[in-house]
Amino acid sequence: MKYESITIRKAINEIADNKWFLPHIQRSFVWKCDKNNNQIKRFLDSILRGYPIGTMLFWITKDDIQLRRFIENYKDDMEIRDTYIKSSEYKNKEKIIVLDGQQRLQALYIALKGSYNGKELYFDVLSGKAPFTEGKEELLYDFEFMSKDEAESESNQKKYWILLKEIALSDATATEIRRKILNEMNDKIKIDNDIENLVDENVSKIRNYFGELELIYYYRIDSTAGKIIKYDEVLEIFIRTNSGGTPLEKSDLMFSIIKLDWVEAEENFDELLNSMNKQNAFKFDKDFILKTALVLIEKKAQYKVEKFKGKDGEQNLKAIKDNWERIKDAFGWLKDFMVYAWITDHKTLPSYNALIPLIYFAYIHNCKPNSPKVKNDCQKWLYKSLLNGIFGGQSDTIIDSCVDVIKTHSGIDYFPYDKLEENIKTRFNKVVDVDMAIIDRNPHLILNLVYLFNKQFINFQPILEGNSPQIDHIFPRTEMLRTYKYPKNLVNNVGNYMFLEKSLNISKNDKLPREYFPEAIKIMPDFYKRHLIPEDSSLHEPKKFKEFVDKRRENIYNTIKEVLKY
Repeated sequence: MKYESITIRKAINEIADNKWFLPHIQRSFVWKCDKNNNQIKRFLDSILRGYPIGTMLFWITKDDIQLRRFIENYKDDMEIRDTYIKSSEYKNKEKIIVLDGQQRLQALYIALKGSYNGKELYFDVLSGKAPFTEGKEELLYDFEFMSKDEAESESNQKKYWILLKEIALSDATATEIRRKILNEMNDKIKIDNDIENLVDENVSKIRNYFGELELIYYYRIDSTAGKIIKYDEVLEIFIRTNSGGTPLEKSDLMFSIIKLDWVEAEENFDELLNSMNKQNAFKFDKDFILKTALVLIEKKAQYKVEKFKGKDGEQNLKAIKDNWERIKDAFGWLKDFMVYAWITDHKTLPSYNALIPLIYFAYIHNCKPNSPKVKNDCQKWLYKSLLNGIFGGQSDTIIDSCVDVIKTHSGIDYFPYDKLEENIKTRFNKVVDVDMAIIDRNPHLILNLVYLFNKQFINFQPILEGNSPQIDHIFPRTEMLRTYKYPKNLVNNVGNYMFLEKSLNISKNDKLPREYFPEAIKIMPDFYKRHLIPEDSSLHEPKKFKEFVDKRRENIYNTIKEVLKY
């Protein structure tokens, strides 16, 4: 990649002249600016110290994309929609869009051209002599957003505040700026050689770093030149080059297109996500919703930005928009089903793609498949799919294949688990059975099934953090590895795992079973049954650890086989 460079001053002028834009895909300005975490101050301090400020990524395109302007006067309560630009203003016109670098450029633009909650950025021209600590950060140069009155009242022999933009963006020479500052200073404080030299040094440094050195390095993706024309390529370059911040999802790029014709799209998606994620218990995202929506409107699972472009894109988007209430109901059915199946947390859901055939099943039958047998068959098919990793690798093809089977063979009172498994086994050569290896693949899911069988429901989202379940080593890991020298694969084995509330896990500490079990039974008489622990007390000794693990693995395997029978 060949990078180009530009000065900070020129970059700010490009933004001010409406030559650089932000796409809707970007987050709003999120840098904090308070006493405990002042990211703008830290960023400017880094610039004056000569630290690198990272590279940026620009995209040149004529495509019709939802754009927004950089924020000039930031306010905490501002609506990001206030920065949106009517797409008609730049329709079919060449646009330079900042894909990576928004937060840094936005911070500079606010600092040098605008305001933060009604206050402009001032620089202490007497800083830079010695480091000082603010919050957890050590800084050398001091900046603050202030009103003019605050800056004047807080200027004294130790600190003297000057608007940063009057130094960085002024057309005057460094000598003229320095003379003006010292003349104004002379009315308020006593100036000596040290102050004169410090002001001279700081003015020169700001002029140099902000106006002369080309510190902003950027790479241009030019879609107008015919080299890169696909959105997927643009997004892939972004992901590969973006080393910090929040990575974009495909849906972010798609929403730049979708919002042009469906203004409420993002609001509708956010509402559905908030409902599905249930206070962050799950990690459903817009990508998943869009991928699933494509499946539901019979456009297959392969998730490409191109499916939302051109005439086909318009038809696909219209189909999703027109069927949105029905799509939302199918997700609602899934949400209720997961409560029934006792999948209550991200840890018990290793593949979200496995849910798409179930959502499709609900969708084509208008969310009416609710008989106990149907839900039971769905539950067991889902657990077997998750434990066998059916939807890893070539998942799009498998999803499409499952959808075809469900479309052809299912009914309101029949979920075709047998035909789905036969199809997966013969067409994709995937294991769908319950064998001994299955219990080693996901300890959270396996233990969840074990406790379900014993009608012991694990709450992964307790009100009190201390009650959240943890995977505990029945025979303490440290003791078995260090003192008794057992191999790791035996110690870190599902046969040695059980769920224990966090607070109990801490209090249990590193007690051996012979010490801990009698105490546990007093509190919980069904302790052995609940955790499928062999009751033979001889197996509770460290010397019989391997026999204990083997016996408990056998108990777990037999339980899983029973639980997963249709």
